[in-house]
Amino acid sequence: MSQHQPSSPPAPSGLVGGAALLLTLGGVALWLLMLSGPVQLGTGLLEARFHLDQAQKELTAGTFRPAVFDTFSARAGAAKALRGLEAAGPLMDLATLSGSVDGLLGELDHIVVGTAHATDAAGGTLDIGLNALKGPDRIIGKSPDGEGSIILIERVEDLGEVVEQVRSDVNAAADEFSKVRLANLPKRLRAPISDGIEQARASDEVLGDAEAGIELLPGILGADEPRTYMLAFQNSAELRGAGGAMLQFEFLTIDDGKPELASDKTGSIYKLDQEREPIDIPLPKDAWYVRGLSDAQRFGNSNWSPDWPLSARLAVDYGERSSQRCVPTGERSCPDFPDVDGVFALDPVVIEDLMSGIGPFRRGPYQFRTITAVHLLLNRAYQRFPIPAHRRNFLGNVVSDLFTKMFDPKAPTRLVQGMGTSLANKNMQIWMSDAEEQAFIERMKWDGGISEIESGDYFQVVEQNVGGNKLDYFASQINKMDVTIDGEDAIHSTSVGISNDVVQPQPRWVLGDSKTAHRPMLNFYVPPGAELMTARAGRLCPVPLDRSCNGRIDTPPGLATWSGAIPPTHRERGKKVWSATLQIPPRERGSFSVDYRSPDVLEQRGDRTVYRLMVQRQAKFHPEELLIKLRLPAEARKIQAPGFKKEGSTLTYERPLKTDTVVEVSWRS
Repeated sequence: MSQHQPSSPPAPSGLVGGAALLLTLGGVALWLLMLSGPVQLGTGLLEARFHLDQAQKELTAGTFRPAVFDTFSARAGAAKALRGLEAAGPLMDLATLSGSVDGLLGELDHIVVGTAHATDAAGGTLDIGLNALKGPDRIIGKSPDGEGSIILIERVEDLGEVVEQVRSDVNAAADEFSKVRLANLPKRLRAPISDGIEQARASDEVLGDAEAGIELLPGILGADEPRTYMLAFQNSAELRGAGGAMLQFEFLTIDDGKPELASDKTGSIYKLDQEREPIDIPLPKDAWYVRGLSDAQRFGNSNWSPDWPLSARLAVDYGERSSQRCVPTGERSCPDFPDVDGVFALDPVVIEDLMSGIGPFRRGPYQFRTITAVHLLLNRAYQRFPIPAHRRNFLGNVVSDLFTKMFDPKAPTRLVQGMGTSLANKNMQIWMSDAEEQAFIERMKWDGGISEIESGDYFQVVEQNVGGNKLDYFASQINKMDVTIDGEDAIHSTSVGISNDVVQPQPRWVLGDSKTAHRPMLNFYVPPGAELMTARAGRLCPVPLDRSCNGRIDTPPGLATWSGAIPPTHRERGKKVWSATLQIPPRERGSFSVDYRSPDVLEQRGDRTVYRLMVQRQAKFHPEELLIKLRLPAEARKIQAPGFKKEGSTLTYERPLKTDTVVEVSWRS
C-alpha cells in the first residue's frame, strides 16, 4: 500500500509579487554614486532591495514577526533613496557628462519611485497578515451574546479597502518600472526588469480575485439575510465521483457573521434515506450514473458525478424530496431540509489539512493530530465503534469539535493555508446557489467541476467503489499515459492500475458486501472527439462471482457492461467516458487500458507548435501517481518541456497527482 503523504501547500498567493521587482536593482553602477545625495540613493536602494526580498519570503511563509522588521526597513531604504534622488549633488551632474552613464541615471527616478510603491504594497500586505486573523482588529471576535465566535463584517469591509490599496500600489510600481527604457540599462538588468513587471501583472490578477471575493463575502456571511449551507461529509475510503460516499451532513447557518451548526436536525444521511428507497425526480442529461443506478437515486448516494456542482444540486433536490416524504417512526424524527444557499463537500483529509491551524483535540478515546486524523476517521473508528449508531454519533461529535475550533484557531495563518490546500486539492469543494457567487467560486477553481477545454488534450480517471466496502483506504493507483504526436493528433496508450493492499483482519463494515475483493468501477474521461482503438480490462469473471477472480465484471449492469471487447460509452460535461469495473483480490493488482486517438489537439503560437494536456484529479486519500511518456515528431527541435525529463527520444513526466495539472510542451519544426 502506498503511504499517504500530506498534500503540499498551494503555490504562494503572490500578494507581494510586485515587491520582487526590487530584485532587479542588483548591480546598478553604484561606483558612480558618491557622497551625500548619491550615497543615500545607492544605499537606500540596496537596503530596500535586501529587506523587501526578505519580507516577501517571510510574508509568503506566514512568518509575520520577522517580516515586520524587514518591511519597515525596506520602506526606510526606499525613503532614503527618494531623499538621495532629490539631493543628488554635483557629483551626479558630473557623472552625466558620460552619455552611457547619463542614460542609466535617467532611469533612476522611475526605479526609485517604483521602489517606494512596492514597499508600500508590502506594508499593506503585512497589515493584512498581522491584523486580519489575529490581534485586536482580527475579523473573528467573540459574539456579543457571549456564546461562541462571530465574523466581524465591518472588519471584512475594512480588509477590502486595504487589499484595494495594495493592488493600487502594485500597479503603480509596475507602471513606474514599465517606464524604464531598457536600452539605457546594462544588459544583465534588462531581463530582470521585464520579469519583475510580469510578476506585478500576475499579482494584480491575484489581488483582483481577492477584491472580488471580499466584495461578495459580507453577503455570504449573512450580512443582508441569514444564510444556510449544507456540509456534506464524504468518506474517501469508499470512493464516489465527487470524492467519497456521503455518510454525514450538517446545516451551517450564518446570520450577520455568527455561525451556528444545526446538529440536532442532521447527522447521519439515514435520517433522510429511510430504507434507502429510490426517489423519482427529473434528472439532468449529464446525470448518467444516477439515471442508470437505482441505489444512487437518493439523497446520500447522489454524488456519483465528479462534477461537484452537478452532484451538489442533485443532493439538494433529493434532500428536499426525502424530507417531504419522510415518515416519523418511533424515536426517529424527520429533519427539515431548508432552502440552502450552498453545499460544501469535505472529506477527512480536510481535517488533516486544518489540524496545524486549529490545534490537536481529544474526542472520546482518541487524540486528533495531523498524523492521526485521517487514520482515525477512515479506519480506526470502524474498529472501535462496530455498532453503526455509535460510530455515527462519534463522527458527528468530531465534526462539531472541528467547527468549534475553526472559529477560535490556535494558528490562524496556518488554518487559512490549510484551507487553501484543501480547496486546491479538491478535498473541499463548493457549490453556491447564487449565480454571481458561483461564478467567483469557479473563477477560483474551488468548485470541483469538470473543466471545459477550448483546445488541447484532456484526461481524468474517476473511480466509483461498487463493492460496498471501505477498501479504497488500502488501495493505490498509478496512471500511465504513453502519448505519441501524430500529425495534429495525439495517439494514447493509457493504463490505470489499482492495487488492493488490504490487510486482514478488518471489521465487517470495512469489508462490506464484496469482503476482501476490491471492486472499483473506472471511468476514463477524454475529449469528445476521441476515437477508441482498443480496450483491455482482464478476463471477464464468470457468474456466480468467485472473489478470487482477478478480472473484469459487468457491474453495475448497463453502466459498465461491455459489448464484446468494447466498453460502454457515456457523455458528461462535454467529455466522452469509457467505463470498466474490475475485481481485484487482496494483495493483487488490476488494470483498465485503452488505446485511442485525440484529434486536433495541437495549436500554433507563432513559430512554435504546442501540445497542452490537462489532467484532472479525483479527491482521494492516497493521491494517484501520474506517469506521462511523450514522443514528439522526429523533426521537433528547440523543445521546451517544463517538468519533463528527456530520456532518449522520449519526454517523461512523473509525480503524484495532488491537484489538477496542466502540462505543456512546445517545439519548432
